[in-house]
Amino acid sequence: MSKPEDLSVIGRRQPRLDGFEKVSGRSVFTDDIVLPGMLHGRILRSPHARARIIRIDVSKARALPGVKAVVSNVDAPDMLFSEKQPLLAKGFVHYVGEEVAAVAATDPLIAEAALDLIEVEYEVLPAVTSLRRAQQLDAPQLHEWAAGNVALTHEKDFGDPDAAFAASDLVITDEFRSPVQHNTLAELHVALADFTNPDKLHVWTPTQGAPMYQMALAKAFGLETSQVRIVYGNVGGAFTGRGRAKPHHFIAALLSRVAGKPVKIKATGDEEFIMFRGSGETQYRFRTGVTRDGKIRALEADVTFDAGAHAEWAMILWLPAPYLNWLYKVDAVRYRGRFVYTSTVPKGSHHGGIFGRLSAGWMQHLNHVAEELGMDPAEFHRKNAIDPGHHALDGSDFASCGLKECIDRVVERSGWKAKYGKLPPYRGIGIGIGAQASGGKNAANDTSAAMIRVADDGVVTLYTGIPDMGQGSHTVMAMITAEVLGVEPEDIRIVGGDSDITPFDWGAFSQRGTFTTGNAVKLAAEDARAQLAGIVGPLLGVAATDLKFAHRRVWVRGETPDATGRSFSFREAIGKAFNGVQGLAIMGRGSFNSPRPSGSLAYSFGAQVAEVEVDPESGAVKVIKVTAAHDLGRALNPLAVEGQLDGQVFSGMSQVLYEECRMDGGQILNPSRLEYKLPRTYELPEVEYILVETIDPYGPFGAKEVGEGPIVVTMAAVANAVANAVGEMLPQIPMTPWRLLRVIRHRRNHGLAPAD
Repeated sequence: MSKPEDLSVIGRRQPRLDGFEKVSGRSVFTDDIVLPGMLHGRILRSPHARARIIRIDVSKARALPGVKAVVSNVDAPDMLFSEKQPLLAKGFVHYVGEEVAAVAATDPLIAEAALDLIEVEYEVLPAVTSLRRAQQLDAPQLHEWAAGNVALTHEKDFGDPDAAFAASDLVITDEFRSPVQHNTLAELHVALADFTNPDKLHVWTPTQGAPMYQMALAKAFGLETSQVRIVYGNVGGAFTGRGRAKPHHFIAALLSRVAGKPVKIKATGDEEFIMFRGSGETQYRFRTGVTRDGKIRALEADVTFDAGAHAEWAMILWLPAPYLNWLYKVDAVRYRGRFVYTSTVPKGSHHGGIFGRLSAGWMQHLNHVAEELGMDPAEFHRKNAIDPGHHALDGSDFASCGLKECIDRVVERSGWKAKYGKLPPYRGIGIGIGAQASGGKNAANDTSAAMIRVADDGVVTLYTGIPDMGQGSHTVMAMITAEVLGVEPEDIRIVGGDSDITPFDWGAFSQRGTFTTGNAVKLAAEDARAQLAGIVGPLLGVAATDLKFAHRRVWVRGETPDATGRSFSFREAIGKAFNGVQGLAIMGRGSFNSPRPSGSLAYSFGAQVAEVEVDPESGAVKVIKVTAAHDLGRALNPLAVEGQLDGQVFSGMSQVLYEECRMDGGQILNPSRLEYKLPRTYELPEVEYILVETIDPYGPFGAKEVGEGPIVVTMAAVANAVANAVGEMLPQIPMTPWRLLRVIRHRRNHGLAPAD
């Protein structure tokens, strides 16, 4: 592994290479693209949470001038969006907003008018619009294959939980709930499809990765994967919301095939809350068994997820089981999970995945355990925290782990020992810890490939399929390439965002970008460097391995990279390699896939301390400061890491304190950015960054993920801080002012509140 003194690019505070394009408005996003003859698509959606479709009549819509295509299930009777889920409603609708029909017209207003002309007759049926109602014995069965409305279950024991709980001196149980939440992205959902050639489907859309879109669309339309081209260019945020194709992608393609013209479908603000597939209502029950001296013997989590009307994101059901093994040395772990159908929008995931919401409750529960033992929560976490080399009960191995150092650093820097239990009334301090996988095969394959072309004029081009969704991945990939080849990041030309051109890459999800794609890019750059060194080395009278590449020069190790030593500039080396012949190029190739059959090669860790103040008269919460320490292996670009931490602290506090889709009868009552409460930028607290570098042996230059792990820790720390401020565990997020006022008034009425 390279030492810091051997690195010329990695570790520097590198500004975003695309920063000027973004802030100047020059960047092109999907909705900026207009194709010749392009039509505008609109979707007719169900107004009912559950109903039988008696009749659909689209004749008036088809007759409207300017309308070029109208489709319903009659036009695609066998087309499924996912297993057991038709693309367009067939016989029944199962949630408010389900796709019933769609039109394509020459103008968006004509398309909207055509929707009003489609006649649909419904027989309204009893709906089940809450998770609690769905589990009641007399609840209507929503799907014939799902008795008790249970879509899926998952049970997993590691070790012997019954014996471990029996051997515990103290067993604590707590329950927790999280609501329906929605990611608010800078770029609305949009798809532009061109299916005018029956042998090639082109789709322009923001995505987290092309392969899953290609495979789903190819299966739906009877194509080979290579016959589906996904173009994604700039992506205005994702936060798990663009991990797989949505119905509007399929509908745009279907309309294009019928109309013989390209079709664009763009979400309205209200539709965004339907298209996104945010996190569903979730119920948690946590149980922990400990010894009197604070050693954790057994951990248990029982989680019930709201699947919505269709189990589109069933993969999340499996994820808590391994996560329970990643933080603590325990004797046994038990997980029970279930996915339950409701008559609501199908659910997916939110920023932080399921771990942030789980952690907001789990860490409060563990704080409760520590307090029952009379232990400082920070000491409780540290006592049980895993060490480097730990082999977990689920089979996970942790080659690098800075968890204890993270805890120690935030305890010291935040003044935890001087503040915990000693703050004035309604001031609170809380600690949270967390872990996150750097990619892995828990949900899918984990392959990334990359190519690097070094042309005869010295221009270096990186071909990568990893999307840049605002997280700066392309800048990091340019830094990795530049470090290996000895040039500058600004010298790297990046070609990406087009599945017909770029190598295979699963995409930017599961925190895999820097680790998995970064490894592929590093291998491709090393391949290109080895080819170049094999030619230039003999010209300088040394073996290829005796050459040093840095500062845009190539020279013999041990000598100076100037005229006094044997050296070339990078461009001179290229010229020597090609001997003046034009049109040649060196092609470096790299591919990385974890050798493990499941799980990840590397895990990041973090600890945060949050300080808050609660106004006892209004219930308003002010987050004053967050001290954040994160083991990220190596900070490839500390400037980008700090930006990630700022964003995740902001999003984490937002989910804990603000975000909630208010529901009534299956209808979202606040489907707009004006009504869906988010904090303002001025509410971002002071954030102190502590970057813990453990140099992971598997990561590119020792790096691990830092793209989503911190938000999990923020949610835990802020939740514990608010609970500390009001004096008791809070069983639900968001911790809104009215919920906090209820707690404060209840405690006052029972003589439990601290003296004002």
